[in-house]
Amino acid sequence: MARAIPDLSKMRATYDKSRKAYHAALRSFHGEVRKILAREGLHPIITHRVKEFDSYLDKLTRLRKSQARSPILLRDLFGLRVVCPFLDETERIRELLVKHFQVAEVEHKGANRPLAEFGYESVHILVRLPKGTLPTLLPHTKGLCEVQVCTILQHAWAQIEHELVYKADCSVPKSAIRRKLAAVSATLTLADVVFQETRDHLGELHGQGIRRRESAQRLVFDDGAKPLAASPREVSQLARWQRTLPDPKSRDLESLILEALGAHSTGDLEKAIQLYSQVLRLRLSNRAIRSMIYNHRGIAHLALSQPARAIRDFTNAVRWNPESFRAYFNRGLAHRALGKPAMALRDLRRAADAHEVEGDAHYAIAQVLAELGRRREARAACDRALALNPNLQGAKALKQSLRVGRP
Repeated sequence: MARAIPDLSKMRATYDKSRKAYHAALRSFHGEVRKILAREGLHPIITHRVKEFDSYLDKLTRLRKSQARSPILLRDLFGLRVVCPFLDETERIRELLVKHFQVAEVEHKGANRPLAEFGYESVHILVRLPKGTLPTLLPHTKGLCEVQVCTILQHAWAQIEHELVYKADCSVPKSAIRRKLAAVSATLTLADVVFQETRDHLGELHGQGIRRRESAQRLVFDDGAKPLAASPREVSQLARWQRTLPDPKSRDLESLILEALGAHSTGDLEKAIQLYSQVLRLRLSNRAIRSMIYNHRGIAHLALSQPARAIRDFTNAVRWNPESFRAYFNRGLAHRALGKPAMALRDLRRAADAHEVEGDAHYAIAQVLAELGRRREARAACDRALALNPNLQGAKALKQSLRVGRP
């Protein structure tokens, strides 16, 4: 026989008196959880709710019927739901909650359900709310918040199951319907797994791409021959020469170029390329500016291990300014990255005619010649580079390595 419920009017009065404080405490907890997850790069959808009094009373009644001889504890007066896209994020969120809060219990709902059954899956974490944040609690409750962590698909299934089963307060009839629901549940579970595997695979490919890019950059740049860009001062001077823009609504040219250079210098190469392209679409009359922007966009492409695109930009830079020694130098580096030494030597020798970069250009020439096995010529190129710039440590190291073995 179920036990009687305490004075209903007294319970309702306690709830009404404490309701605002309940919501304030839960909002504070919600905000703390959001900040902790955001610091780890997690931005799930988070909602919270305080159970309405009638829902509290209804659940308490059901618990009294099913637990007539055991202590009754209603654990979800306070609830937080955290919905994230992928399965692995549910585990990361669980670990963070356990780390930062006092946790009474962790339960994986649906983990041991037979394959033929359907139902809700998620991680339920009972977190103790900080002491002093809550006023008088209702009977058979404690200062616990039930945090439900689930994927988007798990959340969708929970909503549907709640409408079909929980609200109906009865079991699902007919084995045929149960089999269909079980199939839907299994399909959603499989979709979560496939999404996670796809994400893991893409992450692996991205990591491989980064490693290839870093390897290519080491091949081309780490030994000292780095692409040549215009100085910020030169950029500003060139931008000011373009007194008017074709589109009066367009942004100030100098600030737009400097924003692109800022993105480039901080490693946001995709954004830099986008901004460089925006400048080029203005169809500027100043040929020197166009050449400079093509050169800088080419450098960004080269840093992203896209030498073919880089070569196109460097070629356009030369077309708009045939005296652009930087574009010739950079195109030589790109040809070297593509494994085209003859074309690399042609461009680098053209760049070496410019006084500003002749030391670097001779060093880059020495590198290409060394890769071709033309050691004597490579040593001579190192000597020319060091005569122009004795501080080229890379040229010193290369010259030293070329002394070993046959000439």
